[in-house]
Amino acid sequence: MMDKIEWLEPWGSLCTGPDYFEKELCNEVGILHVLYGKKVSAIGRRYDCDDVLFRVYHSKFNYAAVHLTYSNSKMGKVNPKYPRTKLYKDLDDWIKKCMIPDHSEYILYEEE
Repeated sequence: MMDKIEWLEPWGSLCTGPDYFEKELCNEVGILHVLYGKKVSAIGRRYDCDDVLFRVYHSKFNYAAVHLTYSNSKMGKVNPKYPRTKLYKDLDDWIKKCMIPDHSEYILYEEE
């Protein structure tokens, strides 16, 4: 499945095991968060910030880009908006709506 992704900067494959990001997500989401209790696999990350791409199983949506905070704050436990999450129906949806626009913005910023 992951062989199909042609990563565009600033997105790329994981440089560490996926369980690190999966545990962090579990620590940050509260009971009202859209990903609470969902089985996920971390598959990629944005290297210029803390966004991680997760494959989501047994759900109406199959992918989620999550901005992890790596904070001890309880914000996510009481506010379902945290960690900030964008949902995508499939990989093509994520590529078109997230990775390509992020890449275009990244390239423009690098040229300045």
